[in-house]
Amino acid sequence: MDWVKLEEQVRLLNKGQRLIIRDDVHDFSELQGWLELASRKKLKPVLLDTGQFGLSELIVLSDFHFAFYTGDVARPDFNQLAAITELFKKKGCPVYFFLEDGSQAGAFDSKLASGFKSVFISSRNKTWEPGLLSKLAEETSAGGSALVYYHHDQPDGSLADWLTNNCWLHLSNRFFDESSQPALSELLKNMRKLKGQIIIHLELPASFDYINSLSESGAHLIFSFGPIETRTRLSKLESLWHKKKLPEQAYFLYQEFMA
Repeated sequence: MDWVKLEEQVRLLNKGQRLIIRDDVHDFSELQGWLELASRKKLKPVLLDTGQFGLSELIVLSDFHFAFYTGDVARPDFNQLAAITELFKKKGCPVYFFLEDGSQAGAFDSKLASGFKSVFISSRNKTWEPGLLSKLAEETSAGGSALVYYHHDQPDGSLADWLTNNCWLHLSNRFFDESSQPALSELLKNMRKLKGQIIIHLELPASFDYINSLSESGAHLIFSFGPIETRTRLSKLESLWHKKKLPEQAYFLYQEFMA
């Protein structure tokens, strides 16, 4: 391992900056080197797990503080996963879990959920039955974890039937327009009652009045379209929301990305 080159790469990063590392890009000694240098630099390392290393190797890595992102594709064995979360909990390393394959979702319970900061699900490549979504919401809530759902479709009132407190719902206006405002307003109203949160990704331009109504209704807005004309009401609203940062448990790796 070229320590000089590695130190030079880390040196360019600022204190507190996130450093995202995939476990299948480096061998074990290189990965230790990255985490050791990140610790010295006081960075915030994030380890993306592909299942490359076993529990004994993760025990060694856990001497360094990092956030651990895994999922049921990388760790399909829930018994092994529970042992890993128990290890990281003792070490103070937060674990984030992406339920992507979903074939074992029925076996997901509150005890397993208690080992995660967040559980992520997405309808991008998989359709989730409402009954299963409801069960996942109940189990994550009981386990003290956040459920984060990326909904790649039009919003409707039924979404509030299963979302509970500590749930985050991501929507994109690629799937709806201003004609959906009544249904969206009702969904926002119901979500507030349930103490859930809605994040709307504005990926297509829309009028200021419409976007402002979403803001006033309690949605968290992420502006992903542009450019926006400067010194306008819309640019001021965009600037306001740009300054508001979501907690890390509310999104998968990047808050601007619809997972």
